[in-house]
Amino acid sequence: MHRLILLTLPLLVTACGDKGTDDTGGGGDGGSADGGSADGGSNDGGSNDGGAVDLATNLSWRLHDDIESLAYVSWDQGATATMHVEYSFDDGDWLQSPPREFTGGERAEQILVGIPYGYTAEWRVVSDDDGTVVDGDPITVGDLPEGLPLGEVLTADPLHWLPEGRYLLTSINERTGGWRGGTYWTFIMDREARPVWAHKTPASHWTLYAQLSQDGTYFMWDEQTYWSDYDDGAGSSVHRTYLDQEIDEIGTNGLHHTFVQLPDGKTLVWGSQNHGGGEALVEMNIDDMKERIIWTCQDDWPRVSYCESNGLFYDVKTDSFLYSFYTNSSLVNVDHAKGTSLWWAGTVPGGYAFDPEDSQFEWQHGVSFTADRTLLVSTEARNDSGYTTMVREYEVDHDAETLHQVWSYDPDIYASTNGDAWRLDNGNTLHIIGSAGYVAEVDADGNFVWLVDYGGSHLMGRGEYIEDLYTLVAPTE
Repeated sequence: MHRLILLTLPLLVTACGDKGTDDTGGGGDGGSADGGSADGGSNDGGSNDGGAVDLATNLSWRLHDDIESLAYVSWDQGATATMHVEYSFDDGDWLQSPPREFTGGERAEQILVGIPYGYTAEWRVVSDDDGTVVDGDPITVGDLPEGLPLGEVLTADPLHWLPEGRYLLTSINERTGGWRGGTYWTFIMDREARPVWAHKTPASHWTLYAQLSQDGTYFMWDEQTYWSDYDDGAGSSVHRTYLDQEIDEIGTNGLHHTFVQLPDGKTLVWGSQNHGGGEALVEMNIDDMKERIIWTCQDDWPRVSYCESNGLFYDVKTDSFLYSFYTNSSLVNVDHAKGTSLWWAGTVPGGYAFDPEDSQFEWQHGVSFTADRTLLVSTEARNDSGYTTMVREYEVDHDAETLHQVWSYDPDIYASTNGDAWRLDNGNTLHIIGSAGYVAEVDADGNFVWLVDYGGSHLMGRGEYIEDLYTLVAPTE
């Protein structure tokens, strides 16, 4: 069985009793509804006796109309100044918004992100120019959306996990049972597995491959109709979105599992089951919305007539794709410009060998290259307990046409399908253990430094860390 290392986590402190304000920031305790003092005096925003100008008065707050973990705070700005907002929902731990210049005489507004659903946050407006501090009435964000699964942290080792990995973007099926229909959610959670943003995929469509944009200023989630409507993915799409507003929805005909965005930020590439050729690798520039078939398994992969993919990774260095298929437990490296199969490995004849032989991957997912140019996969395997879903790392030896295994780790957790693996900047590995409903981060020795359990066979999709949620907020004019 896998090891459970239970380390002490910071105590979560939430407000009890009345909220103190309604969702417009009105006072619920007999005090001022604008965040000022009940006796009409100054709320630390400056003098009210004819002296200095109050920098921030008439404080209030409201929640986002759709994402009720997002709060907007506002105030009357007395004079032009650089300000930020500090807020806290855990005892002694204060977050802050990026400093901005606000114009005097106008109503100022700032979005607050990263507050877990159901929590109450204290907040204060702070002047970067003279240190003025003005407290607002506490904010209580919306409750956890009904049906969104909640994970349990089994292992937490902040000294050894990726420090920049403050939040995780991923997706999950509300229902258990592994690979099945249901209600899918795209969500972001913090290191205590508390969701701080969530969106339900409509109409029982599937979401499996949520990811950050190439420039890190927004994120994308897929809405797949292949498995729900049985339409060969004709109605599938990719949504580009900020935390607080959607940018657009892009039709991706034939999408059934995996897609990537190229570094230009305008080109999407996906595996399609609706373009012929057994399966086609398709690209489209969103400026002209014209599709181009890069490769098909019938035409461009010797001795393969049909295939269905479950993983795709774009390699900038070689302008090629790692393309993984569950139908033949193989992956192929596809040249982007020429649409040719450069090499492959797995069960398809003519592919690269494995060293040692018993390190061959099977039912693999989540393929990627590391910064050291090694190949990383999440794969089914067998151990003394039976089946497991492990991560294998290979050196790709093109001269010998061999994949040499150089590292592996076994969580002793089995996912019957799906999975995702990424090498992190500090040498750790992020492992989304697919339909087992676990998220793991392990160190170079394979020890858990973070382990989250969703308590059943909830199908989880691709996962990616986020350092700063404010980079994903819609630009302000």
